[in-house]
Amino acid sequence: YCLLSFVLSHSFPTKIYLTRCPTIIFMSNISQKVYFGGCSEISSVFLVLCDLDVYFPSTPGSAFGTLIFACQVTFTFLFLFYRVIGWWKVSYHLWSDALYVLKGGQAELFRPGKSFILYLFLTLNVLLGFLQVYWFGLIVQKIVEVLSGA
Repeated sequence: YCLLSFVLSHSFPTKIYLTRCPTIIFMSNISQKVYFGGCSEISSVFLVLCDLDVYFPSTPGSAFGTLIFACQVTFTFLFLFYRVIGWWKVSYHLWSDALYVLKGGQAELFRPGKSFILYLFLTLNVLLGFLQVYWFGLIVQKIVEVLSGA
């Protein structure tokens, strides 16, 4: 938020801003930053391992094929847990916090005229949340396709 508001403001940061911004970043809700910045990406590790099968096709029943299958299953469950269910749970807290500072006027107090950035973040959060749901729908379609033998 601070970095984006600074870039969009085209203003030279004051000493107060330079000390306040890191304080806001580090003292704000750490769980949201950790979640959106890291936890939601855990499933990607297994997706990369699944992509090995694209470049080095596995033989069903081989050790490599079993590893790929385990990665696919793990990816699916982690994606569901972190990117679909968890995304909306953490987003609820993000929205609660953002609306609290917007309604209370704290956002305008710290960065006058830059509150629109919080609205931008909230909008992007919803759009990215729906993107997660869409992607999970594609994953489910692929599972159905594989299970039906198509």
